[in-house]
Amino acid sequence: MKNLRKNLLLAAAALSLGACAHTAMMTSERQAAPASAHYVDPAWFADSDFPPPPAPDSMEQAADVAGVLAWQNKRTEEDCARARRTADEEYYDYWGSTSPFGAAVPAEFSDLFSGLAGDFEAALEVMKDRFRRPRPFVTYEEVTPCVKKKSSYSYPSGHASASRVTAEVLSDLVPERSDEFFAKADEIAQDRVVGGAHYPADVEAGKKFGDLFHERLLLSEKYRADLEKAKALLKR
Repeated sequence: MKNLRKNLLLAAAALSLGACAHTAMMTSERQAAPASAHYVDPAWFADSDFPPPPAPDSMEQAADVAGVLAWQNKRTEEDCARARRTADEEYYDYWGSTSPFGAAVPAEFSDLFSGLAGDFEAALEVMKDRFRRPRPFVTYEEVTPCVKKKSSYSYPSGHASASRVTAEVLSDLVPERSDEFFAKADEIAQDRVVGGAHYPADVEAGKKFGDLFHERLLLSEKYRADLEKAKALLKR
């Protein structure tokens, strides 16, 4: 797959949570995903408590597009090249030989990978359809992206949320590398504004959605069990 969200999540999903499953979140008061979901029920996000994007013609909206244009006016070709690269690169372009799995993600966990990616993609589409915010270049003709234009809605940013989830699951597995993982996630997220594909508020919402999705993952007994198996295959 060439989709960043799937490539990043498919490879990273099997890398964490088994050893440090945040037991404080796993109480009987929290409801796990229903049997119809692989790990997380995407429909749950339709009514979840989540802040909306700035209202059209509001001061917040004006500040948001100003943030896009500020980057547009100062970005260099090197900035644009990086933004295009982080939009399209796959997991091993990022981590290569430093991946906790070594040279390749074990094929045994393709079901885990596809299950997680499927839940994430569906949940993200629920959120985008819920708010239906147009991309900045759709609303403002003065915005000229230097990355590939996407036809999907803008809020929350899929790249920002996927990279956030990836950083979280990797950090659960290898906490001593947390700064490295989150720095990469923040670079991917910020490049969506640099390239003109998203507003700053989209990126911040993407990070919040990533946090929320990861929290729901931790409630899945099946997910925790599958990741416990993956621990045995880690490169030490």
